Amino acid sequence: MRKGLLSILVVAVLVAAVAGGASWWFSIHGLHASTQLPASDGPTLYQAIAEANSSIASTSGGPWGLFSIYGVAAQSNYSPNVEGYPLENQTVNACQSQFPGLTLWNGTMPVFNGSLDSGTAPFWQFGYFSNATDQVLLATNTLGSVHVYPPMSSDGPCSPWSDLGNPENWVKLLDPFLPNSPNLAQAALAQIGQKIGMNWIDRFSPTVELYTSGPGVFDLLGDLGGAAGIIFERCGLSGVTGLQPLLQWGESLQGTNGSFLNGTTNCAMLNQPYFAGYGTYDLEPASTNETTLPGTDQIRSSFQVAMVSHNGSAPTSYDGWGLANWMTSWNLTSASGQHLPPATPGCRSWVPAATSCLANVSGWYVVILSAAGEWVNSYGALPNGGNGWVVPVTALVSHQQVEIVFPSAWNVTGDSLGVFSTVSTSSVTGAFPL
Repeated sequence: MRKGLLSILVVAVLVAAVAGGASWWFSIHGLHASTQLPASDGPTLYQAIAEANSSIASTSGGPWGLFSIYGVAAQSNYSPNVEGYPLENQTVNACQSQFPGLTLWNGTMPVFNGSLDSGTAPFWQFGYFSNATDQVLLATNTLGSVHVYPPMSSDGPCSPWSDLGNPENWVKLLDPFLPNSPNLAQAALAQIGQKIGMNWIDRFSPTVELYTSGPGVFDLLGDLGGAAGIIFERCGLSGVTGLQPLLQWGESLQGTNGSFLNGTTNCAMLNQPYFAGYGTYDLEPASTNETTLPGTDQIRSSFQVAMVSHNGSAPTSYDGWGLANWMTSWNLTSASGQHLPPATPGCRSWVPAATSCLANVSGWYVVILSAAGEWVNSYGALPNGGNGWVVPVTALVSHQQVEIVFPSAWNVTGDSLGVFSTVSTSSVTGAFPL
C-alpha cells in the first residue's frame, strides 16, 4: 500500500481491515446528541441531496440513481485531490478536465466554520447512474449552490471510483437510505469520546470531516456499501504533511453494526531514505514549447512528478503522490545567477487555455495547467505581500504542465526556473531551463 494504513470495505454489515494499527468493534445502541446547540455551516446531507435531486430531475438520460456521496467539512484550506487515488495522475488529470468547477479534483474547498457535530458541510458531491444509458452524472452542492455536469460514460477517462464495477449494484445498496448527517456526526463523535476522548479533535485541529457512502474515490479511504461513514483526516490540508492521525467510523444502514478505526496515514513522501526506498520529489520537464502573444512570452513544459531514491538503490517512480502546491516555491534565475522579480499573476481563476494569461510588466509568474491545458493554479507575487499561490491547495501530479509567463522584452536565454521545498518533511527539487 502506497499511502494509507487503513481501509474500510463494507457490504451490508461492516467489515474493517487495518494495516499497522489497532481496531475496536462495537454495536451502535443509539445516537448521542450534543449537549450544546451545534453551529451550522452549509447544508446537511438531506438538504444538499434534495437540492441536487431537484436540479438533475430534468437531465436527459435518466432515471438517475444515487450511488456515491461525499461531504467535505474542512477546518482549513483543503483539497481532496492531494489525498491520493488508485492511479494518481490519470485520475486527477482526466477528472480535472471533465469537471472544471469545484469538485473533489479541482480547487480548494470552502473552509468550514461550523461545529463538527452539526452534520453540515459547505461542499457535497453526488454521483448518479442511469442503467438506461450506462452513464454517470455528477452534481455538486457548494453552500446551497448546485452545479450539474453533463453525463459521461461510466467507463470514460475520468473513472475515479476504485471498485465501481456495475454502478447499479451501488445504487441498490443505498436502499434503505442513510440517516441524516447530523445523526451520523453525533453518533461518530460520541464513539470518539468513548474510545479515545474528545480531546483528539482539539489536539489534531484543523481536521477534515468527510461524510461518505458508495465506492471509494480516494486511495484506501471511504469504500462503503450499504453503510454510512465518517472519516476524520488531515492529509490535503494546507500546511499538513508527513505522518498524521486518521479516524474512520461507520455503521450499516440497518443501524445495528459498526466499526471504529484509530490509526495513522502518510500524507506525502517522507524525507527519509528508508521510506519506500525514496527520498525526493523531482519535477522533471518533458516536452517544451514557446508561445508569443502581444507583449507576452510563455514557455510551457509538461512534467513528471518523480519520486527518486536518495541512494539510487530504488527505481524512479513517475507517479508521485501527495505533493501539494504549497510544498513548493519557485524562482526564476538568470544565466548570471540573479533572482528575477516575480509579479502578480495575470490569470487568477479558471480559463480553458493559457492564452488568457498575459504578462505583467513588473516580472514573471508561473501557471500550472492540467494535462489538457486548462488553468489549475498560478504562482507569483500576492496582492497582500509575499510570493505564493492563488489557490491555496491543489495537487501537483505527472503530466500537468508548468508555464512561465514573462514580458516579451525580456531575454531569458540561459535562465532557469527552479523548484524548491517549503517543508522539512519532504524534499522537492526541479529545474526548467529556458
